Amino acid sequence: MQKIFRLLALAPLLAACFDSKSVEEQIADPEVGDVYVVQFQPAGTAATRYFFYHLYRVAPDSVYLHPARTDSPTPDADLRQLSFEPTPTTIAYTRAELRELLQQQPGDATKSQLIRVRRP
Repeated sequence: MQKIFRLLALAPLLAACFDSKSVEEQIADPEVGDVYVVQFQPAGTAATRYFFYHLYRVAPDSVYLHPARTDSPTPDADLRQLSFEPTPTTIAYTRAELRELLQQQPGDATKSQLIRVRRP
């Protein structure tokens, strides 16, 4: 009987694992509220840091983002502490440009790459 209860307790967690979309699938179907996690390496260091962008608008061919005011040493940072704010210049990406963020670009000294989408 205990084994059944343990399995039932794990069922929602297992279902979430199987239902989760890949990063590629999430950027192909962006949603307002998504937070894009970009891994990068600050110039002159070997450290890995993470920067965050909040998706605030989705158009048929593009998305619009607000950057966080600060980066983090972990991709699991508390989003409430990052202070997403509008910037004077809107950050817009076409759907094709979003796909390019999944790969490091030649010549990028910071080795930036979109590694995760945090979806509420």
